[in-house]
Amino acid sequence: MRFFIDEDLSPSLAVECHAAGYDATTSRDRNRLGGSDRQVAELCLDEERILATNNASDFLTLAKERGIHPGLIFMPLATAAQERAWIKAAIAEIERLADVAAADPAGFMINSVLEVNEDGGCEHFTHS
Repeated sequence: MRFFIDEDLSPSLAVECHAAGYDATTSRDRNRLGGSDRQVAELCLDEERILATNNASDFLTLAKERGIHPGLIFMPLATAAQERAWIKAAIAEIERLADVAAADPAGFMINSVLEVNEDGGCEHFTHS
């Protein structure tokens, strides 16, 4: 899996993605701070990156326009430490669900959304 961490979340989430063995980049690393949601969405779509963000509604709308997307992870805003725990939980849940579906995690996330709630629970749904 390849991740893009939106600027509304801690850039330290990329470290957790790397620790789990996945590629990750951030708005800060890519000079996208203050960029439009559409620009971020296009980058994620072009590079097949799962977007981790707090901004669910805008990105769901943009993903629907495109018809296919590499996946979205939504989580509440919190401390950097809490967000890191949540991204670890999200990765573990994606891997678990992909294993159950006998799919690779990146393929499993196509047109999928994983929403992480404040207690660290994850809800998965498809979005097209």
